[in-house]
Order: sequence, then C-alpha cells, then structure tokens
Amino acid sequence: MLVQPDFEKEFETEEYEMLILVQAPCKGVSRMKDMWGGMWSASVDFFASIDLRTGQLFHEKGYVLWLLKDDKYKRWSWDKHKRWVYAFKKFGIYRVTVRKCIPQKLQPHQPQYWNNRYMLINILEKNVSNEKLEALKEHYAKPISIENELGSFILNREFSEFRGIINWNGAEIIADLETDAENGDTAEQAMKVLKRIADNLVDNDTKYREFAAQELTVSANEWMNGTEEITQETFAKRIEIYMIEISSDGSFTLSYSDDDMFYDHVIRIEVESNGEPTFAAICG
Repeated sequence: MLVQPDFEKEFETEEYEMLILVQAPCKGVSRMKDMWGGMWSASVDFFASIDLRTGQLFHEKGYVLWLLKDDKYKRWSWDKHKRWVYAFKKFGIYRVTVRKCIPQKLQPHQPQYWNNRYMLINILEKNVSNEKLEALKEHYAKPISIENELGSFILNREFSEFRGIINWNGAEIIADLETDAENGDTAEQAMKVLKRIADNLVDNDTKYREFAAQELTVSANEWMNGTEEITQETFAKRIEIYMIEISSDGSFTLSYSDDDMFYDHVIRIEVESNGEPTFAAICG
C-alpha cells in the first residue's frame, strides 16, 4: 500500500521554507481508516506565517501536519515527543520546510483554514527572532476577558471561545461562548444569547428539563431495567446542568449530569438560535 505517495498527492511538489507562529503544541494524534492507509497523523495550528521566498506575512490561521511512520511512532511511550516525532511550543516561532496543500472545494463542515494546511518536511530552526511575528506573539499572549453582570469570561484562543462561571438558578455552571470570528477577541453574538437566556432563566430551565424528560424518560426506564420507575416529572428534577456552550450563530448546547439514570452518562440538549430545543441524547 503506497501510503506516503497518497498522502503527498494532496500537496504541491515544491518544497520551501516559511516561518510560523505556533498557536499551541501538538496534543494528540488522529487516524482515519479511509485515508493514508489508516496511518496516524499529527498536526499543529499556527496563527500566522511568513513565506521566506518573498518575505510576505500571512496573518491567517493554518496548520502543518505529518504522518507518523511505524518505525518512528512509539504510541505508548511516556515521552510525547517520541510519540509525535516533532515538538512545538505554544507561541514558538519556527523555521520549517513545507509543501502547501492543493486547494480543494470546501465541504460545509470544513473550516476555511483547511486550504491553508502544509505538509511538514522538517523543522530547521526553533526560537526564531522575527519582528513581525514577535509583535503578533505579544498580541496573542495578552490576556483578554469580558466582564459584566453575569460574570468574568476569559478568552481561550486555542478553542476560539470565552469561558466563565455563571449562576444558573443557584448552581455554578461553565459557560463557553464562541468568538464572533475565528481567533477573534469578541463574543458579542454568543453573549447576547446568554443574556437572553438569563433574563428568563427559570422558565428556560424548566423548558429544557421538560424537553429532555419527554425525549429520554423511556430510555431511562430501559436502563433501570425495572429496578426503579422514573416518571417525566422525576427525570426533569433529577438532572443537573453543569455547562452551556453557545455558538456565534446563536445555537447552543446544554450538558447535564444524569444522576446515574444512565450510569453516569452525559445528557446533551441541542437548542436552535430561536431558543427551541430540537434534540436530546445521552453521550459517553
């Protein structure tokens, strides 16, 4: 099976050098059975890059990726650098040899930066000094927060979201707000939704609990296998919310603990931007 050639076909043939400002270190690997012979691959995102052929700065998200060859990939090694071959540090500036991807028509689920990916050939230099990238590094390293009556929300650039702790009918829960744009510094759209929910919190909380009960009480009784009877009313009372995740388009997801009705699974409710729940399920 010609795995490496198949992988390389996705990239242009020219190899060249560029500088990258790394967003975060490699934290894991992935494998797709239908791609590259099922081999493992690793990747690292970057905030910006400089094409050293021209010196041009590209302030846009991208990533470099590489295959993990069987003779080098020590999957169970305690040393993650041995597992992943290349080591990158957060906010590090690296000089690398790459091959750019051949642009493709993006599918609806694919982000724009899919066409800004590169096959990593080698790391040539670490801790590179570059005035333009150093300025961007200073910008991205600066803490950013949102402070209002609901609480304090800290920007996590790696996931393009603000995270905070809010009061939900007396319980403290996590609130994740997607930024208005990829790598953005604001979450105005998501915050509008959170404030709208908070303005009528008691009724909203009741609505979402009752929806989960309508959708999942029958399944809960099947999981109980006759050991106890669960009604929709008791189901709605037993689940406990611990997280809300709001997207920039106004839709959001609520996560609840199941009080062992599903043996410690998570109950997730998907809600449209108009506030109406559309789907509830248990997740591992």
